[in-house]
Amino acid sequence: MIPFMTRLRYPLTGSSLDNAARSKVTLRIAGGAACLAICAAVAALPPGGAPARGHRTSAVTTAFRRVFVVTSLASSGRGTLRSAMTQANAGPPGAGAAIRFRVRGMITLFSPLPAVIRPVTIDGTSAPGYRFGGAPVVAINCNMLGGLRFAAGSARSQLLGLAVDNAGGNGVTLDAGPITVNRDYIGLNLRGQQAGNRGDGVYASPASSGNLIGVNRTAATGFVANVISGNGRDGIELYGSSGNTVESNRIGTDPTGQLAIDNLGSGIVITRRSDRNEIGGTAFADHATGQVNNPTGDKGTVTPVFVVPPLGNQISGNSRDGMLISDGSRGNVLNGNFIGTTPDGDAPLANLGDGVAIVRANNNQLIGCKFVNNPFVYYNVISGNRGNGLRITDANNSVVQGNFFGSAANNASIVRNRLDGILINGTSGNTQVGGVIPLGNVSAGNGRNGIEVAGRSRGFTTFNTFGGLHAFGGAAPNGNDGVLITSTGGDNLVRTNVMSGNRHNGIELAGRASGVTVDPDIAGLDSDGQALLPNGGDGVLVRGRAHDNVIGGTRRSVIRQNTFSGNRGYGLAITGRAHDNQVIDSYIGTNILGLTALGNGRGGVLVAGTAYRNSIGTLGTKPPSNLISANRGNGVTLLRFTSFNRVVKNFIGLDATGRRRLPNAGRPVLNLGHHNVIRANRT
Repeated sequence: MIPFMTRLRYPLTGSSLDNAARSKVTLRIAGGAACLAICAAVAALPPGGAPARGHRTSAVTTAFRRVFVVTSLASSGRGTLRSAMTQANAGPPGAGAAIRFRVRGMITLFSPLPAVIRPVTIDGTSAPGYRFGGAPVVAINCNMLGGLRFAAGSARSQLLGLAVDNAGGNGVTLDAGPITVNRDYIGLNLRGQQAGNRGDGVYASPASSGNLIGVNRTAATGFVANVISGNGRDGIELYGSSGNTVESNRIGTDPTGQLAIDNLGSGIVITRRSDRNEIGGTAFADHATGQVNNPTGDKGTVTPVFVVPPLGNQISGNSRDGMLISDGSRGNVLNGNFIGTTPDGDAPLANLGDGVAIVRANNNQLIGCKFVNNPFVYYNVISGNRGNGLRITDANNSVVQGNFFGSAANNASIVRNRLDGILINGTSGNTQVGGVIPLGNVSAGNGRNGIEVAGRSRGFTTFNTFGGLHAFGGAAPNGNDGVLITSTGGDNLVRTNVMSGNRHNGIELAGRASGVTVDPDIAGLDSDGQALLPNGGDGVLVRGRAHDNVIGGTRRSVIRQNTFSGNRGYGLAITGRAHDNQVIDSYIGTNILGLTALGNGRGGVLVAGTAYRNSIGTLGTKPPSNLISANRGNGVTLLRFTSFNRVVKNFIGLDATGRRRLPNAGRPVLNLGHHNVIRANRT
């Protein structure tokens, strides 16, 4: 037979399948049997230039020797997806292939599709009528059979622009890597309605790593890579799978992000030693407008600008946690995600569990900026959840910097987590919440505490937290305390925080809390320490059997020393059976300079219950040990059953210079207890 030569126009290298450049290739037909010899570059990523900061490029196949075209929506037979996949799998190992579509609509399966065992791009964006950034126009209804599986040999495959729904197990299973999953609906039909897979939406096994689940190459604001919702288990499960990037997805919502279509498990689960995964990314600019995210207005000095971090995921509306990191998974990083909110971060769309839970997993991070940035530029906003914003249980070396918990992304309204903003419990060790400016967090507006540290947690630090107020702004009360510590683990530090505006106390040490240092902090005033922002209870409350804690010290920062003023209760109260606690270097009832009256409503210091062996001041320092002035009640009150407490070497009723009176409304010291020592105070 004589070969017949003709010319076929087919896409070559270009920025997308929708606008790719065209070039001629040769199609040789011999005896009616077609043999394609095509060298075509099919770009599977959105248009744009170099990847944005915080984004890793795809190691995908960009040229295909074999291209198969789907012309039928039938489950099997000539021109079907099944036929194209079978032919693609028949190629030699490592040979790339592309599957394109000349039809649109739903493919309903009557037997499972074959696993992908070669590098294949299944490209639903090639279907007629597909619009870049829009919904898929081709769906695979798995009809309660198995979903799509990328098996050994399929590394560098891509799944693009398809809806995968109604599988009896996982919608998409990754048993090889890297694989790219982009522009897909997983668990939704073509109308964006729930058609959930019975297992996970996307499951990555220990054999799979380096996957891209969502690709936003130019960090375009508002771009939605995948919608992964309505599934019977988790939206995404990384099970022993490492080095993955998950960005620009909506997980647990409808395509608009405004309504919940819950995954019945968690939004994302990272478990069984899944390491070094990046959830979100560090981009924070809107390239269309040139604006950059600046939610505090450069710490309150200019007009704020709000840009949703474009590489972050919206993880909301799920039936369990927004995210769970567990079972030895290490080195995972969250940047720019909105978890429990609508897409703009300003209204709730609750996950029914915690926003993020880290359980028995060390060395994980939630990071919203670097030291060189303005605060919160690519913050995680973890608000609106039915549990805690963040829970860390039996996990060590967690780092939490530059995030919002309970506050809206606009830094002006409340989207409360029902429980704590941050809860650290179990045997968690060395949790770092915040750091030097701009690395602090906001934990405000939550149903219970801004931060709670419980169990035997040890080595905890909160540093530059706004607890009960917006960043450099007004009150956003937590329902209980700014920070509550009941942990017995010791070596816990509350440093350079503003704990003001809460319904009860700024700082509370309770239970058998021990080994806590509170130095230096503000409780009851604004972030400048110059104006009232009262807690509804005490500035600092030490109660229960809390013991061997130190309130004050010699640490210096933007806060000169502890300042507990303007509260509706006492500046400092020690009650119950609390014992052997020390209070030094604290101003109680004045502004941060110790020169202006900003008194506490009931008095300066209260020692009550059967509290014993506590020291308000010490003889070993230059005067004053503490400044206790301008309060509405007594300077210091020791009630009837207190004993062996010491009030020594304080300025009571004077300003910080000791030359001007700032009297308390009541007595300088009222001592009704026994064996208490009152000595060397200036009044």
